[in-house]
Amino acid sequence: MFKKKENPGFKGGYNLQDTYPLRFCNIIERISSDGIPGTFEFRIPGQKIQQLVVNLCPTEPWALPNWVILEHKATAFLDKLKEIKTRSFPDARCYIAINRKENEFVSAVKEYADSAEWMEVVALDAKYPQDDPVMLSKIVLNKEINFGQDAAAQGVLIVDAQTVSAMYESSITGSKVDSRFIVLSGTGLKENEIVNVQLGTSLEKILQNRTTGKHRVFVNGPLRGREVTDFSFRTDWSVNNIVALEEKDYKVMFPMIKQDELALTTNILGELRQCVYCNFCDDICPVDLEPALYYHSYKRGEKHKASLYNLEKCIECGLCSFICPSKLELLQIIKECKETTGK
Repeated sequence: MFKKKENPGFKGGYNLQDTYPLRFCNIIERISSDGIPGTFEFRIPGQKIQQLVVNLCPTEPWALPNWVILEHKATAFLDKLKEIKTRSFPDARCYIAINRKENEFVSAVKEYADSAEWMEVVALDAKYPQDDPVMLSKIVLNKEINFGQDAAAQGVLIVDAQTVSAMYESSITGSKVDSRFIVLSGTGLKENEIVNVQLGTSLEKILQNRTTGKHRVFVNGPLRGREVTDFSFRTDWSVNNIVALEEKDYKVMFPMIKQDELALTTNILGELRQCVYCNFCDDICPVDLEPALYYHSYKRGEKHKASLYNLEKCIECGLCSFICPSKLELLQIIKECKETTGK
């Protein structure tokens, strides 16, 4: 079955891929671990899985593109998925979320789905943060999952293309999977690359001779990922991408009227201003919150009052910090408020 869906209940969000299109070097280098290599392990959840969602619609430009895993062979990939489902999740309904703009892949999957009763294909617009488990469950399954909640506890398993491939290699063919593809991108790098990295490799070795100038490094993106300053950090299966951004500390005149010139930046003190009540954070929030309310509670020393404004609904996508013309660290403020209120 093939469906095209809009984004029900998805008010804000941002199309990052159209705004920041990335080009990658075609040569994929393999990087061996400088320690003891780790191994991919997939543990079948104790809870019975009723819905298996395969996310083939990444919404961040620094995320691993589908072609790396699928290699323009959609049918072979779906055959592997069918075998995984048959062996490990026989009672589950399978849902494939795909980017409707990837015409070649959409056509191949649609043709496959016409004769596959066990799966449904949902074509989506790649609007960030649609691939967050909270958003994806609501859009694809019409199912509510709270932020931070284990989806498997509700019978839902969400995986990406690379995890499907690793599950097949490890559980079906019995092969050892000790490496994964990782995207390297950002203004702090000499070029954008995709590398095949052994699990357990240090960040220092991965970035060796690849960075340029003063920069900051983020694992799994500058929005919902985390900054890493200790380059002895070793990768595991959860690391999808590494972004290095040029360090900037200068101010821009009238940023609130230059939203058509948005650029990912690492500015903190260089751009810091007071809230200008522009409501950009309200408009972009995908779960219909008003992040400025948390900021003002924080500034008044009343972090506990943030819970009055549906704080628990925040999925920590980071769009409020991204869009803020005053460069307020709204996501960090929200996390601190959550710690105070226990949300």
